[in-house]
Amino acid sequence: MERKLKILLSFAIALFLVACSNASSSSDDEDQVLSSSSIDEEQILSSSSSDEDQVLLSTTVKKDGIDMLSFGSLNLDVAADSFLAVFELGDIVTVMVDGYDTLEVPVVPDYDAVSPGELLLRVVSGKPHVTLGINFGQLAVALGIAENAPAGSEYPYRLKDVKLPIEVNVALKDKGGFKENLEMLEYQNYGLVMDNYPELSVADFANFREIATTGMGKGVLYRSSSPIDPVDGRNTYADSLAKAAKVATFINLTDTDKGAKAYEGFDKSYYATQKVVYLSLPASFTTNLFKEGLVKGLRFMLENEAPYLVHCQMGKDRAGFVSAVLESLMGASAEEVEKDYVKTYDNYYNVVHGKQQRLTESQLDWFLALIVRNMKMAYGDAGVDIEDFENVDLAKATEQYLGKLGLSQKEIADLKARLK
Repeated sequence: MERKLKILLSFAIALFLVACSNASSSSDDEDQVLSSSSIDEEQILSSSSSDEDQVLLSTTVKKDGIDMLSFGSLNLDVAADSFLAVFELGDIVTVMVDGYDTLEVPVVPDYDAVSPGELLLRVVSGKPHVTLGINFGQLAVALGIAENAPAGSEYPYRLKDVKLPIEVNVALKDKGGFKENLEMLEYQNYGLVMDNYPELSVADFANFREIATTGMGKGVLYRSSSPIDPVDGRNTYADSLAKAAKVATFINLTDTDKGAKAYEGFDKSYYATQKVVYLSLPASFTTNLFKEGLVKGLRFMLENEAPYLVHCQMGKDRAGFVSAVLESLMGASAEEVEKDYVKTYDNYYNVVHGKQQRLTESQLDWFLALIVRNMKMAYGDAGVDIEDFENVDLAKATEQYLGKLGLSQKEIADLKARLK
């Protein structure tokens, strides 16, 4: 109720400002007043160039849910050009899907602007809508708006028992906060075969490695790209390396049970013979979906024996974040966390004309900063301050973070004992 009152108040203020603008500058109305021809007054609740948090757009999920039923994405009922009159490509926005979740997402021109599993708001000039989705994922299913349809249905997904329209409010979180990411896309080309990486070992190609930061037990925790998903050409290598390491418990951050078992060759994999939890998490670390899934995954580790392996599709974003949390919990320094995280980018990226060219130090520094930003954002969202990342007690802060997410002190202590 309080949020709705704030929204109504913002709307009233916006209408008052528009009225004043009309009275003082009628000749410039069509170009300057967003609520006239660019966007309906009902969609713009407030707009302020001096206060980013005051920019708020209100819309709904479109009722003609073909994209939702076919791909699991949500089309929002606002024209792309109208949206771009308020926000820009490269902005990071807060999207509040009423009754479901609040998401922080970048405004991008296409899905491949983010990594697999990451949230995005796709805005293409000229389109009659903008699309909220997950790259290589189904946001509508993840939010509980849609579900898998029965075999033989016209579409792969169907609406659950939901009340339409679903209100969606969009606020500016960080002006231009994703623009540098868009500029860095030119370096994020990667290959699918080892021949693309003449300087890498098999383990580096599979992004497979033991986590050996301060406090972590020897041969206890590993991370890798997916040992079962063939899309990136690394699965058989990762699976063989997991077998050699005698991994007993897999934490699958990206797949559903059904989706994982549908991969070609799954039944013949080492992976299929071991303990696995399937979490299907978005790479958006402040969402309830991710936080609840992380707790579920850690409790699965408590219920099963080491060695453990954490993975997503590429072993980069979701696996990178979870690895960083566990490293921090066990006493790793900020430098150790950063170096382990950025190694994945050095393993994957900058394949030019079929051969990898190693990233420069400045490029690696840019990718290194991602984990610092993500941890600050996620911990801060839970009420744990790690802004002084290089000097904060990360172990203590991580215990607080996991406690805020719902783990008991006993569970945290037991997890640390298992990882020693």
